[in-house]
Amino acid sequence: MTQLQHTLPKECKAYLLRRGDGERYVFGRQVATIIADTASGGGVFELATIAGGKGEEFPVHLHENTYESILVLEGRIELMLDGAYYMLAPGDYAHIPPGVKHAYRMAAHRSAFASYTVPGRVSDMYRALGEPYVYVEPPAEEHPTFGEEHLERASQAADVAFTGELPQWGSANAGDHAHNPGLIAPYVIENGEGERLLTGDQLHRLVAAQANTNGEYIFVLSDGPKGDPIVEHYHEHHTETFFCLQGQMTMWANGEEIVLFPGDFLHVPAGTVHAYRLDTHYTKVAGLLASGLFEPFFRTLGEPYEPHAFPSVPGPLRMDRVMANMKNLDLHVVARSPLERK
Repeated sequence: MTQLQHTLPKECKAYLLRRGDGERYVFGRQVATIIADTASGGGVFELATIAGGKGEEFPVHLHENTYESILVLEGRIELMLDGAYYMLAPGDYAHIPPGVKHAYRMAAHRSAFASYTVPGRVSDMYRALGEPYVYVEPPAEEHPTFGEEHLERASQAADVAFTGELPQWGSANAGDHAHNPGLIAPYVIENGEGERLLTGDQLHRLVAAQANTNGEYIFVLSDGPKGDPIVEHYHEHHTETFFCLQGQMTMWANGEEIVLFPGDFLHVPAGTVHAYRLDTHYTKVAGLLASGLFEPFFRTLGEPYEPHAFPSVPGPLRMDRVMANMKNLDLHVVARSPLERK
């Protein structure tokens, strides 16, 4: 059995990164950790986490050909999105289509967010803006901030264009959100909101659907209680990512058993046999799935669900519908349970 790689690979493959691992770059009092780039994500997606102190900001910019999905991890983030201002807390999600101007300022002494970009070509921005950094946490003292020459270099290296506009920070009100309009437009979703689908005892919140991404990807926030593993399976045409946010989960990928803790990331490209189990009484995980054509799987397996917390008594798990539509769902089951091999 080949052990999963634990460093950022130079090719698209299944790999595991623990919290804080990846390529790190420092600018000002911010650290960007590249968890997936164009090479490791196979040109499908990229992922970086950005952490910093209160008052740190990033200038107004846009991505001409790239979607960005932002998930707040810690602290508070004041986000300027298409001219409107939002104060985001942990668990809040922001959706930024191509061509939309945006900027951010960190509003708490320890703030962090995850930035997914699809199809990618944005991670080189951090390599151009910052300096390689050996530490995991943001520095207490400011490193050289990025000047005009850094912005120009970043514009040449990545899909980013800086506008030179000055944001009006301090305009955001906590709790203001621009809810998902069901089309390709910028919006912000509060923690716990989104289209909710229940699959047994697990609750999935669809915060970005095909309609919001032109079919490029979907973004799902899932939580549930301690339970049994799902069946081992693989997808011929779809990439999955698992970013543990809370609790603990066990995953199996190409026969290897991995325990994920908060901040850990597992990349599951097409063709990777995988399964998972939630191990604590409350576990939460973020998943980007590309392409977005995997969305019907969640709608086939689950049922619409109105409450914002998973139920004490599990709801229906419509495997009958899944089995009847296997050929249309890019789902290939290889075993009843990964525990059968033990």
